[in-house]
Amino acid sequence: MFAFARQLLLVIPLLIAALAIAQNGPPPTPPAPAGVSSVGMIAPLSEPGERLVVDGQVFAPDGVTPASGVILYAYQTDSSGLYQNDASHIARLHGWVKTDAQGRFEFRTIRPASYPNRSSPAHIHFHVWGGGYPLQWTEELKFADDPFLTPHDTADSRVLGDFANIRPVTRSADRVWHCTVRFRLSKQTNYPAPYRDDPRTR
Repeated sequence: MFAFARQLLLVIPLLIAALAIAQNGPPPTPPAPAGVSSVGMIAPLSEPGERLVVDGQVFAPDGVTPASGVILYAYQTDSSGLYQNDASHIARLHGWVKTDAQGRFEFRTIRPASYPNRSSPAHIHFHVWGGGYPLQWTEELKFADDPFLTPHDTADSRVLGDFANIRPVTRSADRVWHCTVRFRLSKQTNYPAPYRDDPRTR
C-alpha cells in the first residue's frame, strides 16, 4: 500500500505537466535577438547561485556532421528552483546562442535548482531551430551528480549514447562548474500538430 502511494506521488507531477502542455501547448520560444553569437548568457554574473558553463556541439541527423547556424534557446530555474515566468510565460533566466561553423556553442549561467518540495532532478531546457532545421525541443540537460536522478532517468539517458542528456560536471579552480552536451537534430519538428502554427516548426 505504501509503495503504491509513493509511486502515485511520483506520477502525479508528471500527469500535471502533461496536462499543462495539452492545455497550453509547448512553452513559448521567443525569437533570438539580432547579433546572437555562439556564446550566450542565461544568468548574469549578479545572479545568486553557483556559476556554470555549458558548452556543446549540435549535429545533423546523421550524428556526425556539425550543424552550423542553429539557434539554441535555453531556459531554467533559478537557485531557488523557480522559473519566475513573466506574463508571456517566459522564464526569467533564459538566453540564446547560434552555433558556429563547427556546430559549437557555450552558455554561461548558474546551476539550476530542483523545483521546491519536489524530487525532480535539476535541469535546463533547450529549444532549437534554424540552419535548415525546424523548431524542436531536446531532452532536458540533467547533471550526473544530482541526488534526484532515478534508475529510469539513467537508463533513458544511456540509450542516447553520445547524445546522452545526463552529463558529468566538473569544477575548476575558480569554482565554476563545467558541463558538455551534444545534440542531434531531427528533420521534422516534435511539436504536437495543434501547436505547429509557429512557422519555425515547418
